[in-house]
Amino acid sequence: MRYATPFLALLLVTPFLAAADKKPAVPKGPLAEARQRLNKGNYAEARAEYTKHLGDENVGPAAAVGIANAWRAEGEYPKAFEAVADAMKAHEKNADLLATRADLLYDQGKWDEATADSDAAIKLKESHFLARWVKARITRDKGDMEAADQQMRWFIRAYNAASNADNDMTDPDTLLIVGQAGTENARWNSLSNQFRFILREVYGDALKAEPDCWRAELYSGRMLQEKYNRPQAIEAYDSALKINPNAAEAIVGKGEVALQKFELKEAEAFADQALKQNPKLPAALRLKADILFMGGDYAGAEKRLLTARELNPRDAVTLGKIAGCLMMQKKMAEFDAIAKVAEGFDAKPAVFYHELAEYLEERKLYTRAEEFFKKATDLRPKFAAPRTSLGLLYMRLGKEADGKQILDSAFKVDPFNVRVANMRKVIDHLGKYTTIQTEHYDLKFDPKNDAVLAKFLEDYLEETHADLKKQFGFEPQGRITVEVFNRHDMFSGRTVAMPDLHTVGACIGRVFTMASPSAVGLKKPFNWSRVIRHEMTHVFNLAQTDFQCPHWLTEGMATQNEKMLKPLDWLEALRDRADEGTLFNLDTVMMGFAKPKDRAEWGLAYCQSQLYVEYMVKTHGPESVGKILNAYRDGLDTAAALRIACKVEKAVFEKGYREYINEVLKPYRGAKKAKSAEEKPLTFEELTEEQKKNPDDPDLAAKLGEQLLKRGKTNESRKLIDAALAKKKGHALASLLKARLLIRAGDESGAKEVLEEALKVSPDDSRLLGLVGRFHLDAEQYDQAAEMFEKGRKLDPLDGEWDELLIRVYTASKNDDKLTAVLRDVVSRDPDQLGARVKLAKVSLDAKKYDDAEKFARDALYIDVNNEDARTALIDALTAQKKDDAVAKLKKKFE
Repeated sequence: MRYATPFLALLLVTPFLAAADKKPAVPKGPLAEARQRLNKGNYAEARAEYTKHLGDENVGPAAAVGIANAWRAEGEYPKAFEAVADAMKAHEKNADLLATRADLLYDQGKWDEATADSDAAIKLKESHFLARWVKARITRDKGDMEAADQQMRWFIRAYNAASNADNDMTDPDTLLIVGQAGTENARWNSLSNQFRFILREVYGDALKAEPDCWRAELYSGRMLQEKYNRPQAIEAYDSALKINPNAAEAIVGKGEVALQKFELKEAEAFADQALKQNPKLPAALRLKADILFMGGDYAGAEKRLLTARELNPRDAVTLGKIAGCLMMQKKMAEFDAIAKVAEGFDAKPAVFYHELAEYLEERKLYTRAEEFFKKATDLRPKFAAPRTSLGLLYMRLGKEADGKQILDSAFKVDPFNVRVANMRKVIDHLGKYTTIQTEHYDLKFDPKNDAVLAKFLEDYLEETHADLKKQFGFEPQGRITVEVFNRHDMFSGRTVAMPDLHTVGACIGRVFTMASPSAVGLKKPFNWSRVIRHEMTHVFNLAQTDFQCPHWLTEGMATQNEKMLKPLDWLEALRDRADEGTLFNLDTVMMGFAKPKDRAEWGLAYCQSQLYVEYMVKTHGPESVGKILNAYRDGLDTAAALRIACKVEKAVFEKGYREYINEVLKPYRGAKKAKSAEEKPLTFEELTEEQKKNPDDPDLAAKLGEQLLKRGKTNESRKLIDAALAKKKGHALASLLKARLLIRAGDESGAKEVLEEALKVSPDDSRLLGLVGRFHLDAEQYDQAAEMFEKGRKLDPLDGEWDELLIRVYTASKNDDKLTAVLRDVVSRDPDQLGARVKLAKVSLDAKKYDDAEKFARDALYIDVNNEDARTALIDALTAQKKDDAVAKLKKKFE
């Protein structure tokens, strides 16, 4: 059944839409050109232009403010202060200069000085917006929320008064302050419609007044990002950067959105880009820290945050994140000290505790995260963020009734929060599901889509539970919720409250979620039994260690429990990185999960983690697994945990592990050496030059001929290829290229002859074997084709194409014994290969190998429970073995 409940996407009409067709306004006034350059991010040019007007009695102070803002945009606060100070020598009682200095002081956490300057500015001009905005933020940050709310309301009243007097505000800087103050007021007083008004009217008017007002786009993006409306947030940030490509704050915004989507590599690129523009931007330093924290580098994250703290020692966001790093490093005395600092300047440090809780939840310290989310909520009941986070956390922990109650309340306060809205849609969606209770599990599923699957899951969950309990000497207390979704977007929404999670199963605390293999949104079915074994291992590991199991260990054990051979691409990456000396170690493997350079590195992280577990069990016994889990539960770090579990130092463990990897890789090293002999990394220009210097070198001639052929220069290529073959008869690369040219010309027999001649010279060249084998296959010379392909697979076992070719050969030649052997290899590495398993079941039945037929047919049903061929094969195999009870039980599942 398909439910028409799309996720929230476009929530608010944003100013970049309203102003999209506006033509740039013509700059006006003596400072217009300087301001335009400032808005465009041409900071040096802006300063130069402003400097021309410093001596002007009328606009000199404004020019100094412009210079200060240009320096601030690049993180040059001393120079910004100097610009203001120089101007104040001639304009000591200028309210704008005082307010600007107050704003700079606020950025540095110097509240007393900032308050003094703000008060002085307000004394000179009672309605000075920037001065009042500085005071309002300081009052908020001190925790006097009642007074801060009144100060924020002042801006709204002033805006309304101007509008009622038909004197609408048009100054963009003033409108930006009104928008920010109005956003705070809306957050604290549940004024959801005010968010829309601010985006459409206030920031929209700022853009109408000044189309280059990129900060209107920035603040719009921040508001949308806060609501997890990622597409429109990105659009707003892009609009800001279109105006000002050097807007570091907008670059950080894009990085934060990327981080929300777990795109750490992209997020880091944005963080680095922002820091290049403004090395002293706290938000950019925090983004860099967030990335390191997610990768498990708590010390590195703390270092970046301490730099941010130096810039503003009273930034509660920075301090909360530092506290999270300290707790993860078990520096509890320092943790207590920084909490005391936060509580010292903020009477209600809800922001501090919320940021701390967010960090702890990220590392799955759910109990402590819950504690601090609650504390933040109690400190500031009108602060929606910790309450929302608490509701989502309860959903992770299986406290769905509590989570629903909080999220329903949060939605009434803020219906524009996409994550809240999405999770509520998921809850409603789950309300249509059926629940089956087994001994340990509450299984929720769509009865119209997955009734048969649920009957299989009932048994499989308990079988897996018993196996894991025996393996770890432990079982989680209480019931565990398992939810199977008929739509992938609903599975994703349940897992991360957003519809774009690129996986099919997840352990989210005490809840295990997965998409049905037949879920809408999936391209093909997957092996659900493997997913259950993998994710249930996480459930056990996290429960046994109170969520302190390191990622490498739980992923290594989960992958091991899939009971599959390692994929060939994993082994290839392992071999290549081992040869390069760039394998992960226990300190760096987390980065392969969190921030892989490419898909190969991501697979390598899983491969190495599994090998760590393999090595530990092989060298130190199966009991070492339970011991190391208990050590992590007791709060020990990896070095101490290894001493307890394996009685070795970390360095010794790593050394033995590398030796173990070398043993694993022995069967795969020869193929790479054979290939790399012909693969010198030369550019086309370098290759051309080298060939000119060495015209008699057949290797260079063949390589250059290959490059020319790729560039469509067939005649030049042919000359070099023929020259290479003349110099060295049967030259492998030249023969391959010659054969390609002959095939293009329609001379396949000639191509075959060239390749066979080359094969006599280079009998172990896998490329030649593959091409010659294909000629035999096309000619239905199956024995000769099989000989070529089998030899190629032996020489280059990491190339999965050999299996595909051999399956074609043995299928065509009806050689069931050899076909079975190849298919066994395929399914041992590919958990989702349905067709091969069905074929194996049928071949095994024909050979009267009924136990094998049972295994393969059952494995096929673990991918698609509704596959008729697999079901029939399983019933036939069970019947042949006289397993009548099993047949009856199986048939009952399909009733």
